[in-house]
Parts: sequence; structure tokens; C-alpha cells
Amino acid sequence: MNRYDFTQPGGFPFDQGVLQFMQDCINTAASAANLSGPMSILSGCVASGGSVSNGVVVINGEILPFTGGVAQAKVIIMEEATSLTFEDNVSRTVKYVRTAKFGDNGVSSYLWANFKRNTAEGVLARLDRLEGLLRPFAGPGGMVWWKGSIENIPAGWQEVVDWRGKLPMHWDPADADFDTVGKIGGAKDVTMTLDNLIKHTHPTNRPRTDHIGDQYEGNSLKSDDDRGLYSGDVIATGPAGSETPTPMKTINPYVTGMWIEPILGFFD
Repeated sequence: MNRYDFTQPGGFPFDQGVLQFMQDCINTAASAANLSGPMSILSGCVASGGSVSNGVVVINGEILPFTGGVAQAKVIIMEEATSLTFEDNVSRTVKYVRTAKFGDNGVSSYLWANFKRNTAEGVLARLDRLEGLLRPFAGPGGMVWWKGSIENIPAGWQEVVDWRGKLPMHWDPADADFDTVGKIGGAKDVTMTLDNLIKHTHPTNRPRTDHIGDQYEGNSLKSDDDRGLYSGDVIATGPAGSETPTPMKTINPYVTGMWIEPILGFFD
């Protein structure tokens, strides 16, 4: 950071240029307020019983004291200008005191609900925690589900092409189908065979007939009929199905999207 060494002997040459230099140094240091966001609370501004205490806020990179009071929906910036009399006896406006407070001037105001407060752990600690949560994406292997269009994939991300048309399965070392990470398997349809069915029959009744093969009406016996009859036998039905069956879909109801992953080196 720029600085003056005021410890040198001989009478420091103090003039307006020195003051401007000091002002520029202060503005440079104050630019760090941008890290807190466009509207934030640096200290104070504690809400209690419908009122908010005094504090310090940031509005668009400018650090301002906040004058508390009854909580309102909007915040404005007040500026009080003060004139000083110079050595040439001319009064000039040179002092500006800017303060944020509740109000609405109808010109430029800011919603109080948009002011964010940093937590007690601090910005750097929060960044460390956030980076820890995002660490799976720092190298190959991490990906997230994206339901937007290919054209709108965020900068620095790309589609995981190898995962097109596939569902994720958690690996299981005890199951031969899932015992290796990255193993590919499964099918979206299947053709049933007899080997897929439990052994079974479909019973049906054959009509009762006389010994010459004539079927009695209603397949019922009459008490005065002495002709020899064959009882109704149980037989199997004829074959059903197709010699070239259509594969059966095994896909559940779905909505398509895609997996995306960070492009290696983009965020380094």
C-alpha cells in the first residue's frame, strides 16, 4: 500500500498534494468493502422491538455509518456538505459527511431486506467451508445434474458425454453387477422367454360327449339317458404369443436432463 514516511526530520512539506495522496490511500483501502457485496452490514444494525441500532454498512462499495431508528422498508444516503473559509477569505464547500439511514426520497433508495450480514465465523472461514464443499469438483469425477439446455451450460462446465442415456448406480463390491466403479450394464428393453417364467399350465374343460362324439346340448347329463358318456376331461390350451416377440420396455416414467462437470483448469 502507498504511504508517506512522516518520521523524517527537517520539517515535512505538508500541502494539498499530500492530503490528496492520503485521501487516495484511504479510498484504496476502502475498496476492500466490495468483497462484502453491494449491500452488506459490517457491524451493528441490530434489530430489536421494531427498531434497528446504529452501525456500519456498505452500499455499492462505499463504507457508510448507519443511523438507526424505527425499521422501514428502504434505506437512503444523506449527504451533509460543510463550507470552510480559506486563507484568501473565500468560503468553499470542502467537507462532505455521508450517512445511511431509513427513508425513501423517491429518487435513490435501497431495500433494507437486501442488506446481508456476515456471520461470526468470518468471510475467510466461510470461504474455506465453501471450498471444502466444492472439493469433489476440483478434479475428475465430480458432476451435477443439469436440467437446462446444452446452450445454457454455465461457463467452465461441460456435458459428461459418457453418461448419456444412463442412470447412476451405487457400487457394491458384493454384487457382481456393481462391483466396479464405472462399470456399464443394463438395457432399456428386454425380450421375455420361457426361461423367464415359472413352470405352469393353463387348464380348460373339454365338453362332455357321447361315445360317437356328439356333444350334448349344454354339456349336461340326463337321468334317462343310458348311452355311454365320456366325462369332461381337463386339457391344455393351444399356443399363444409370437414367434418374433416385441421387446418389453423396462424404463420407468422419466424426464431427461444431463450430467455436467467442471472443465479441468478453468477455475484454477
